Amino acid sequence: SEPHHCGGRHAARPGHSRRPMSLVTSRMPYAVSARAASNRTSRARASSVVGVSTRWRTSRRSRPAVPTSAVATDKPASDRPSLTKIIEKPPALLSRGERTAAVPYYDGAVDRPVLINDAAREAIASSAAKDFIALPTREDPALVRLRDVLEKGWRVMEPTGSGHAGLWPELFEAGADLIKSQFPQFGDDDAVEVLPGTGWLDPSLESDAIDWVMRRPEGHVVSSKIHFATRLHRDPDSWTNPKTPQRPKDGWTDLAMRDRDRYQYRFVNIWIARSAIDPTGQVWQSPLVVCLPRDGGEREWKFEKRKISMDDTEAEKEYNVRGITLNPKTWIPGTNRLLRPLWQGGAGDAKASGKSTSGDGFGGGEEELTAEEIAKFEFPELTSEDAHSFVTGPAMVFDSFDLWHGAARWEEDKAFTDELRRIDVKGRQPFHRARCSIEMRFRVKIDMKADGAAKRWGPFASAVASGKFRDDGLRDSEAKYDLAKGVVAK
Repeated sequence: SEPHHCGGRHAARPGHSRRPMSLVTSRMPYAVSARAASNRTSRARASSVVGVSTRWRTSRRSRPAVPTSAVATDKPASDRPSLTKIIEKPPALLSRGERTAAVPYYDGAVDRPVLINDAAREAIASSAAKDFIALPTREDPALVRLRDVLEKGWRVMEPTGSGHAGLWPELFEAGADLIKSQFPQFGDDDAVEVLPGTGWLDPSLESDAIDWVMRRPEGHVVSSKIHFATRLHRDPDSWTNPKTPQRPKDGWTDLAMRDRDRYQYRFVNIWIARSAIDPTGQVWQSPLVVCLPRDGGEREWKFEKRKISMDDTEAEKEYNVRGITLNPKTWIPGTNRLLRPLWQGGAGDAKASGKSTSGDGFGGGEEELTAEEIAKFEFPELTSEDAHSFVTGPAMVFDSFDLWHGAARWEEDKAFTDELRRIDVKGRQPFHRARCSIEMRFRVKIDMKADGAAKRWGPFASAVASGKFRDDGLRDSEAKYDLAKGVVAK
C-alpha cells in the first residue's frame, strides 16, 4: 500500500525519473498507510479496567554515488514495472547491514555503528540475546495483522495520543500475538500468558496508565503529546522527575509481579515505525536504537546512578540536546522529560499543576516531596563503552526493562545521504523524513514450574528477587546474575 504520513495525509505518488529504472524504490514496504477506519469505533471509557490477556499459541548501470548505491537496468517498456506496483524485491540498499548513528549518552552523543536488517538479527543470535529482542520481518503474519489493526484505529486514537490498553483492546490482542510469534522459547500455552501494560499502578489508577503512545518530533507540524526519548534508558528507572504520577511507586513490584516466586515476568515493548522508510529499510530520522545485553544478560553494563538536581545551575549544565532551542527555564515544572534537562524550577513553581502537553507529556503536580524522598530518588545513566552493540529496525519487540534504548541520530556523510534521497526523491522533504512511531507495553508472565517453560530467568526478575526495586534501591552497575536460579550472583 502507498506509504502515508502520521498526520493521515496520503503521500503524493512520485513522478517518473528522467531515466527508466527497473527498481521501484518510492514505495517502502514497512510504511503503513493512513486509511481511515470504515466505522468509527466507540472508545472505551477512560475508567474501564483493562481486561486484555492472551494465552500462548502456537544493461546500463547508474553512476554509483557511494559504494552501496542501487543498480538500475534498462528494460523494454513492456517489461518495466509501473510506479504503482509494489516492490517484489527490496532495493539493493536493504542488504546493507550497518549504519552510523550518534547515540545519546549522558555525557554527550557518541557515534556508534548500528546494525540493521539481517546483520542485526545475526548479532542478536550470536550475543545470546534472543530472549530479549526480536526484529520481525515485514512478511511476519502477526506483524501484518498488527499493522492492519493499527491502521484501522489510527485516526480514531490519534487525538488521544496515548493511554491505557482498555482504550484500544484490539491493538493489544494483535500485539500479544506478535510477541508469541517472536518468543516461542518462553513456553507453550499452559506456561505463558501475555498481559497488557506494565501493571505498576494501583488498580484504582489503571486508567492513568500509559500502555501505548504515539511519538513524533518536537515542533512537528502535527502536534504530538509525547516526543522521542533522547536519552538512553530502561523503562522502570527512566523517570527523571519523582513527581510524575505515571511513574512506578514504592511497592509497585507487588502489583505488577504477583507470585513472582513461581512466575517470571518480562516487560516487553513493541515499537513500530509508521512514517516513511528509507532505502536501507530504516526510519529516515531519529532511529530507536537498542543496546544488546552484556554476556547474554548475565551482567549489567557499567552505569552511573544520579540524583535529582533542584537548582538552576544544574538544569543549565544538563541542557545539551542538539537541535532543541527551548529555554529550560520556560519549561513547565512537574513534567517528566526523557529529554534533558531535569528542570524543576523554584519553590513557587513546585505547586504548578504540570498539565502540560510539552516534553514527554507526563504531567506532574503531586503533593510536595519530602527531603527524604528527594534524597533517595535516583536514576541511572549508561556509561559509554566501545563494547556496546546497537541494533535498530522499523519494527522491534524487545525487553524494555533489561535493554537500554533511546532515539539516536543518523550520522553519515553527505554522499550517502544524497544517495538515499536520489533513490527516494521524497526523502528531500522534511515532512516525509520526520519519524512517527507507536509503542505498546506488555508483561509476559511465565510459569517457571510448568512443563516446557523457559529454564532461565531474566536479569530484571533476578534483580527484583534479590530485593532491587523493593527495599534495596535500583540495580547496581556491572552486577552479575545467576539466571539459572533467578537471583543476583554473590
